[in-house]
Amino acid sequence: MNNNDESVHIGVRRRKPRPQDISHVIEAMPVPSSWNMSQPPASGEGNLRLIKGAIRFEKLDISLADRMAPEPPEAGPVLSPVDLDPADRILRREQKRRVRNRESSIDLFDLEKRIRADRYIDSGRFSRDADRRLASSNYRNKLEEERIRTGLNHNIKRLKFNLFEITVITLFLVIIDLLPGAGILLPGIYTSQGFTILYPIISLIGLVFTALVSLKDLLSGIKSLFRRNFSTLTAMSTAILAELLHIAYILASNFFTQKPVYGTFAAPICLAMLVYTANRLLHTSRITRGFAFSTKKGIHSEVMSADDSPIAADLRLASGSRSAKIAYVVRTKHLFNYFTNACREDKCSVMMSGIYPIVLIVSLIAAAIAAVRGAFTESDPINVAFSALCATLVTGIPITGLLSLEVPLSRLAARLRRGGALLTGWNAVDRFGDTDALAVNTTELFPRGSIRVRRSFAVNDMEIEEVTSIAASVLIDSGGALAEVFGELIRDDARLRQRVDSITYETELGITAWVKDKKVLIGNRNMMELHRVLIPGGGLARLDEFESMRKNDCFQMLYVAVNNRLMGVYMLEYKAQMSVRSALLQFIDDGTGIMVYTCDANINIQLLRAVFDIPPRFISILDNEGSRIYDSVTYKVTESAEALIATDGSLKALSDAVRASVVLKDTEGVSMMIQGICFAMGFIFVAGLSCISPYAIDSMEILIMQAVFLLLSTVSILKAM
Repeated sequence: MNNNDESVHIGVRRRKPRPQDISHVIEAMPVPSSWNMSQPPASGEGNLRLIKGAIRFEKLDISLADRMAPEPPEAGPVLSPVDLDPADRILRREQKRRVRNRESSIDLFDLEKRIRADRYIDSGRFSRDADRRLASSNYRNKLEEERIRTGLNHNIKRLKFNLFEITVITLFLVIIDLLPGAGILLPGIYTSQGFTILYPIISLIGLVFTALVSLKDLLSGIKSLFRRNFSTLTAMSTAILAELLHIAYILASNFFTQKPVYGTFAAPICLAMLVYTANRLLHTSRITRGFAFSTKKGIHSEVMSADDSPIAADLRLASGSRSAKIAYVVRTKHLFNYFTNACREDKCSVMMSGIYPIVLIVSLIAAAIAAVRGAFTESDPINVAFSALCATLVTGIPITGLLSLEVPLSRLAARLRRGGALLTGWNAVDRFGDTDALAVNTTELFPRGSIRVRRSFAVNDMEIEEVTSIAASVLIDSGGALAEVFGELIRDDARLRQRVDSITYETELGITAWVKDKKVLIGNRNMMELHRVLIPGGGLARLDEFESMRKNDCFQMLYVAVNNRLMGVYMLEYKAQMSVRSALLQFIDDGTGIMVYTCDANINIQLLRAVFDIPPRFISILDNEGSRIYDSVTYKVTESAEALIATDGSLKALSDAVRASVVLKDTEGVSMMIQGICFAMGFIFVAGLSCISPYAIDSMEILIMQAVFLLLSTVSILKAM
């Protein structure tokens, strides 16, 4: 929750924000020397505004009572079912029935025609047409949200059933190929002379059934091949098409010329298809659950990157680093472009788009060389060419990249959702995986219950209850962590609050305000000394007595002076909640610092070090310019923000999401390295063997190679898990 009047009312009074309710507080601003605080400004209700580098109180035409009043209901005719004639009611009932039937049979592949896109979608960024069409959907309308959610849930059920079918087929074909290698021959399928006609028939049936299960995806892969928009799906579709032609030639050759039957590569292709289907299921499940989070009612806290906004240079300058990557949090009502970011393909698929043309060329060259060698060795040149082509194309499927990236992303995204955070996909990982600093508010560091008033003293002739009422009026209007503390002291009773005419924050000192023509100072000891406040009972020595009551640096004294006379003293204890402390320690472990936006003079680097036990070099307090910039982008609830990382507002969820981005970015690099090594070694090895000798490699050897590659890819998965 940010330090502003709107956020306080939203959290406490559950008031719906209105367009004219734009009150906010700009904190951490030093008072310029030209400011004359001897006279109060004009009385009246108003808001704080930054005018020429200083905070000033600007009167508004809207009164406080008008701002707190509920919104009037929208005017318009309201018709009840009684006011309609029977024919009209029947017509409406029939329309509702048709709408329900249409919603229940939604097809996600038709979303592009029915829903207008949020923005232009680059087709090269998505590896599947389904993702490309889904990414173009606009879900601002509640009816469209339900339709999309229904379609996604239907896809999950379909993929689960497909995964079961492909698993059964793959296990059957793998057993047929692996048992002969173990010395076990199956009667009726294997003979001492070689393979019988039953083996390619079984392989053909299994491969055709597997292709029919994912026919839409495979057709998209074939289209992408002709469009030269290569991806993992292109590699899968090409290998299946080549192997189907290979098996068809084997059957035709055996039927017409009675040539001996050789092995096929149906089993390794089905295994790759199994891994691909599992990847699709994880992908769709992650998108569905994240979509439910992004469309949840209420206000989301969306993490923004200063690198892509106009405030980047100013915020970096305020932080003291010209190259720092800074993130901050804004509150928003709607998260847009969720599918655009969630369906973004990973770097492994991007890599495939560049190297797959090489795979095709090398495969065709290997097939041509194998055919020439087969002609000179009295082998069937066409069958040898098909074997070399299919073996290299199967090895060209990046089977390690199918799971080594989607598994950790889906698992971490599910864990974050349980903790109240949303990580959309690889766009968010790329954007926040190397964040250097995070701008936070004091209300996030010290949520409700973290600050307590241990003792209070009435120093002059004013009762402590009246002093508390004045201090609470000022602090609640200024916002910040102390607003909730003093709101509890007056039991959130609006009758005890007084009208505040002006509020100004003096950097590292405190707040100067005017309450009913009285000048009120609320701050630390330095502020009392600087303003030469009259202190009864010993002057500065009396302040020494109050300061000696502090047990350690976690205790701070807050002084309240009215009309330049000290009236009350409060001893505050700052405690760290375990969730906040663990979140800050996670930031530090990742080398990420925090930039604190505060209007409480007691909250400084020394206090944060004592409370949270973190090194001072990771903490910076926003200066005048930094506070102005931070407040300008975070003080109000925005209508919409791009869906990358969203949280429920807690610092723990924010820390987990940023940390997950850092881990996944490292994982992506490790996975690409593993995939590159496995891909290069396996492909070069298979292509070389296919050129050297006909039938030098068979289905069983490729299955073993795939198993080794999948085992190696678990290194990056375990690292992220």
